[in-house]
Amino acid sequence: MKTIMLCCIIITLGFCSCSKTKSPNIEGAWKLIHYQTIKGDSVFVEFPGKNDMDMIKIWSGNHFMCVGRNKVDTTVSDMYGVGTFKLEGARYEENVKILFYKPWEGKTIKMTIEIKNDTLIQTYPVDDNGQMDKSWAWREKYVRLNN
Repeated sequence: MKTIMLCCIIITLGFCSCSKTKSPNIEGAWKLIHYQTIKGDSVFVEFPGKNDMDMIKIWSGNHFMCVGRNKVDTTVSDMYGVGTFKLEGARYEENVKILFYKPWEGKTIKMTIEIKNDTLIQTYPVDDNGQMDKSWAWREKYVRLNN
């Protein structure tokens, strides 16, 4: 009987440890190196390209902050954002408190995050299954500034 109970406990622990998806380590500062705005199957804004962007994003604990500038021709726009986040595996949600794009303030934005070595790729918005919204989406690629 003890052997059967021990086997059941080991099997249960094995299933529990396999079912948890490990979240990537996003803690620290990251610099934007590539940006795309996607509509359908087309990319219509891209950096580097016509836009000249300079953006840093920082994650600490359960808070995020981003700050930067976007220059198109002679027009310069400030970009900034602050809020909290939740990360479970590749599923990521930002609870936006302050953002240069005012319609998203107070909203929760669902995203996916993927890390390959020192590169982080953030895609949004996504649905509950992590699928990108084909009508309008953004993909940002960052490189880690610290270890």
